[in-house]
Parts: sequence; structure tokens; C-alpha cells
Amino acid sequence: MALLSGPGLDRLDDPPSPDEVEATWSAEAHAGLAALRADLDGQRLGLAISGGGALGSFEAGALRFLYDHVDVAPVAVAGNSAGALNAAKLAHGDGPDGVRAIDELEGLWRSMRINPDMWEPEPWLERILASAQWAAAIKGQISSTSSAANAVRIAARVVGSFVRRPEETDGTFDAVKDALKAQSLLSLGPVAALIDRHLDLDRVDASGIALRVGTVSLESGELRYVTETGALHDRHDQPLDLPPVRLADGILASASIPIAFPPVQLGDEHYVDGGAREILPLEVLVERLHVDRAIAVSASSATIDRAGSFADRSILDILRRVSAEIATNETLRKELNPPGGWGPTVRLIVPEIDVHDSMTIDPALIAISLDYGWLRAADVLLGLDEDARHHSTELTRARMGLRAHAGPLPSLFGSDDTDRVPADDVETLTARLRRHVRARRSRGLPVPPGLLAWDDRDDVLPPSPADEPALAD
Repeated sequence: MALLSGPGLDRLDDPPSPDEVEATWSAEAHAGLAALRADLDGQRLGLAISGGGALGSFEAGALRFLYDHVDVAPVAVAGNSAGALNAAKLAHGDGPDGVRAIDELEGLWRSMRINPDMWEPEPWLERILASAQWAAAIKGQISSTSSAANAVRIAARVVGSFVRRPEETDGTFDAVKDALKAQSLLSLGPVAALIDRHLDLDRVDASGIALRVGTVSLESGELRYVTETGALHDRHDQPLDLPPVRLADGILASASIPIAFPPVQLGDEHYVDGGAREILPLEVLVERLHVDRAIAVSASSATIDRAGSFADRSILDILRRVSAEIATNETLRKELNPPGGWGPTVRLIVPEIDVHDSMTIDPALIAISLDYGWLRAADVLLGLDEDARHHSTELTRARMGLRAHAGPLPSLFGSDDTDRVPADDVETLTARLRRHVRARRSRGLPVPPGLLAWDDRDDVLPPSPADEPALAD
């Protein structure tokens, strides 16, 4: 097996088949898989896919495990924001020429190389960034965001810089005036082009898979769904007395994160990201589309990072913390854990860490995120123990550390040169990665094909005290 390598870019040019991968699994893993398949057999299955921007790659990895090893055949898929793009791709079904929708979905994410593949600044922002003074001020707002930053938080920081700083006469005066009237920081052009390239209406129509894409009307304030036919439904999945829209426009509206992207006009109203009201569209599957089983994939966990003291923070800092972080976290928490819970017919795949933020397009991090989604799906759906989950997290952290050593990450406004290089050196991180991959394989636990080569080396450091408990059988 030849490995296409780099920090995180672990792909096999002749990957083993799912059957070959499963042949290395333990009786424990096979028992979990058999139980899962038996429970889903003959049931109407629905997939719910959350928003998450660039973290949609985690979802694609989890879905890869589902399609390759669980052999899912959903009757309905629902998605919001980046999850809408993933859901629409799955709604194609497998093509008549044998092309699998899951292969196309993974290919979509692996094809992204740089931020402009998904978003680019609006013209007024590009003019402002041409000024070194303004660019430095804006970048100062961006560089302090954490790895779990989301698009709304980033946008609020940039807008805040305009409010706090006076208009200047260094050639950016007109651009600053445009900024104060603008509806967004970024253009939806790259996302629109991505949708146009990858959406095949004929395949969606022929697949027989029900599709629901969530978006919110600014005028009515209501959550609505665009169906596979372009019909508009209310949040209870009841048809509205409104003309149908282009499915591509509905997906674009679902991806229009407020402030970051402009609203999208559908009929006589203007729509934004469905995440404004619903991050994970699970309720519509369970209660309205009447599936017997549902599997939900969330791009983010329902945890929130502790912030520093707000004693001297501005009103914009408080607004950003409440609206972009606390409120969205509470929405997702309630969707993942409603009163009384979802019950045994619903399974949730949720990350324990964020591989990168929602606005960063980096091929190495996308590759790591894909594999992490695969690992989380295996751990959760097969009922593997905490030891297995520990290995998944730690080998992913090691890969993230290796990527950090490779150089600065791209950001919305150039390279992010913030010091994020981990304290451990490359050799230590490499050894840790190999150790955790080997630990999973020694127990016969599932390992993504792209990581198999990391168990083919002999120069492995002895276990550290922190790793020893995780390596115990």
C-alpha cells in the first residue's frame, strides 16, 4: 500500500476494501457491528447532519464509516448549513454507473485546498485589507480566537473593529463607509460554485430519498425547510403556500451564516443559515418524516470553552460571547439532549474535540477531521469502551500537533502566525501517534485505512506514564 503522506495527509492510493478492513477487527467490534446492523435491518433510517462550516469534514468521515461498514440506505436526510451540502450530496443516492454518493462526498471535501475554495472577502473588505494599518487591526481581532472559533464570532470581531476605530483618510475612507452599510464580510460566490458543481437534480429526483434543508426567513423569523423538489415547508414539515425555489438556492441559504455571508432571496423573502434556529435537524426526521431509526452527526460538541474575565470587556465582547457562543451552545445542547432524551431509536455521533475551526480550509486538517469522524462513528456505534475512545482522541491530537509543526494555518485574512506549535517535538508526536494506532490495532479495534501505515514502523517510544492506562487490555 503506497501512502500519500504529509502532516495529516494520510491517504492510500490503493485502499483496502471495507471487508478487508473488517477482517482485522476483534470479536468485540464484530459483535457491535452485527448488533447495529440487526437493529437497522428493515427499518426506515434517517440521517440528520448539523451545521459546522469547514467542520463538515468530520461529518463526512463519520458518514464514510456508516456507508462502508453499516451499509446504510437512508430514506430521508436532513441537514443545516454545511450539513445541508452534505445531506444534498447523499440525497443523490448511488449513481447508475456505480459511483457512490459517499465517495463523491469525501472527494468534495478532499478537493478543498485553500479558503477561497469555500469563501472569499467582499470587495469592500478587500479594499480595506489593502491598507496595512486596517489589515493589522482586523488581524489583531482574528488572532485571539481559539481553535473552536465559529464564523459568527470571527465576523463580530471584525465588525467591532470598525465600530471602535474612527474612519481614516489613508485611501480606505469609502471602503469603511461601505463596510458600515454592508450585509456581510464574505461572498457566497465560492459556495454557490461548489453547489453548482456537485448538485445533480436528476439524481436527487431519481433517488427517492427525502431531503430537508433548514433555513430561516429574516422577514418572518421562521425556520423553514426546502425539500428535494424545492418546495418550502414549515418547521412541522407542512407545505407552505409559497412558490417552489431552486434547490441550489435553498442549500445556499442554509449555508448563509449571518454577518459572515449575505442573506439569500427565496421568493419574496430573504433567508439565512438554518442554524439561527436549529443547528441539528433531528426533530423533523423523528417526528415528521416518521423514520424508525435515526443517526445524527454533529460537527461540534455541546461543550463550551471557559473564557477569561469579562471585567474590562466591551459591550461587543459581551454580545459576541452571549450570541455567538453561549446561545448557539445552548441550542445544540438542547437538540442533542432534549427533555426525556431521544430514546434508543436515535444514535448520536458527536466529537469530543474540534480538529480545527469552522472557517479554516486546510487539506491536512480536513484529512485529520475525516479520519476523526470515522473513528468517532466506530467508537459510538459499535459501543466501544472508553479506552478505545481515548486512543481516538489522542492519536488525533498527535496529528493536529504534527500539522501545527508544519507551519502556520491559513486564515480568512492570510496566514495565521499565532504561536500554536505544541510543546512536544515532531519525534515525540510521531511516536505517540504510532503508539495509539498500534494500541487500537492490537485490540482489533477499527482503524481508518489512511492510518494503517502508522503501525508498520519499529521506532516507537516506550509508553509514557500518561499513556499506560490507555494501553492496558
